[in-house]
Amino acid sequence: MSGADGKGSAGESGCGAEITLYVRFAGETILEAVFTASGSSAIIAAGSVLTEMLEGTHWKLSAAIPASAIHVSLAGKGVSEDSRQRSASRGSAGSPLQPGSLAQACEFAIEALHGALTDALRRGTFPRAEAVEHDSVIVAMSGGVDSSTACLLEQEEGKQVTGVTMRLWDSEENAQNSCCSPQSIRDARQVSHGLGIPHLTVDYRDAFRKKVVADFVAEYLAGRTPNPCTVCNGGFRFPALVELAQRLGAVRVATGHYVRVVEREGRSFLARGLDEAKDQSYMLWGIASELLTWLEFPLGDMEKHETRKLARLAGLSVCDRADSQDVCFISGDDYRRFITGCVTEAGGSLPGKGEIVDMDGRRLGSHAGYLNYTVGQRRGLGISSPEPLYVVRTDPAANTVVVGAREDLAVNSLILEGVNAFLPMEDLEAERSLMAQVRYNSTAIRCRVQRVGDGSGLRVDLAEPAYGVAAGQSAVLYMDDLVAAGGKIV
Repeated sequence: MSGADGKGSAGESGCGAEITLYVRFAGETILEAVFTASGSSAIIAAGSVLTEMLEGTHWKLSAAIPASAIHVSLAGKGVSEDSRQRSASRGSAGSPLQPGSLAQACEFAIEALHGALTDALRRGTFPRAEAVEHDSVIVAMSGGVDSSTACLLEQEEGKQVTGVTMRLWDSEENAQNSCCSPQSIRDARQVSHGLGIPHLTVDYRDAFRKKVVADFVAEYLAGRTPNPCTVCNGGFRFPALVELAQRLGAVRVATGHYVRVVEREGRSFLARGLDEAKDQSYMLWGIASELLTWLEFPLGDMEKHETRKLARLAGLSVCDRADSQDVCFISGDDYRRFITGCVTEAGGSLPGKGEIVDMDGRRLGSHAGYLNYTVGQRRGLGISSPEPLYVVRTDPAANTVVVGAREDLAVNSLILEGVNAFLPMEDLEAERSLMAQVRYNSTAIRCRVQRVGDGSGLRVDLAEPAYGVAAGQSAVLYMDDLVAAGGKIV
């Protein structure tokens, strides 16, 4: 189709059916939809019905069409699973319909449609909203129970909801419950369609690789221990979601995070979620304060068991799905193999063998690469010692791994850069109730802070030592349950 705004394909010859769908927009309406298909009469019939549904329809209505609607329409036209008729409307001839292939053909047709919508969003040819809908919200959906329940709750409040899945990474090794797997995208779409709302998948893979994955690899090579989730949330995910909401004419962005937005003395703050075990405020410290007015967290005042109960009562198909892994782009937490693959792919070389030394620089053994060691690590050092030894730090310049006793891991002060503060710096320095959390789910420690450098960094002095603190990770400062500031430990 010449001049198409979006193109999507689904199926393959091995499946017995292939379909490619093209769409062209006029304003926010699909002006024209054309398909080509082969492999069976079922896929041709499904494509024919879907294009009839699409033309002259607002994209939101189109993005809400479930595969079952095509199936019902075909049944109304007398097409059934055991039918042998052929349909060639806007498609090429296919083989006789095989038993059980009709439902699959309908799924392929919907998959092709969403591929075309994703393609249009990627190319910038997707329509920009002509007006803002003041009760509209986009819900970021990973295909899991939390984001699906957040979507349900937003809809129950009477809002105009659009489910959105960010396609960040592709890997055949990604676990089934990864938020980046193809199955998770299909699960999110199925939940959205089950609720009768539109769903969009937006392809952010290139930007995600450049802004999040590249930083992750570079930090490890520099001897630091990065937290890619905090980099993603503050520097990429939420800014991208707000930008998308503006394009689609929505006024809010909702997610399934266990965190709250609280107004205090005319300021907006992130606050801990009610469920202490699931609180995710530590991971979200990097969200700019000006974005908070856009954000809604429907699960912030709930506990996880309540979320699953609501999802189960609503009949959501993902109600019992396991929580996704922390690092969405790494399978099985094998970051060493992942980094090796990235460096090799880029034509680079990895650091080789070096020495393991004690705190005074005395050689105790050798290592096969400092990337294999993290601060606080005790096992796998390959060193005999009467007392337990721990990795205290790695030194990329000298290619050494420094080990010491547990007390050598004690940290009494931190320097933070890239600080995101929800209070003016002078107020942070004067605040007496600050508590610092230096790892996800770790116990917060009372602290005082002062500006350093050009005034954008912070020195955090802890009232008691913290152990296993690694440069590259995050420290988040709290006033009771409010996030006062956060930054990267350097």
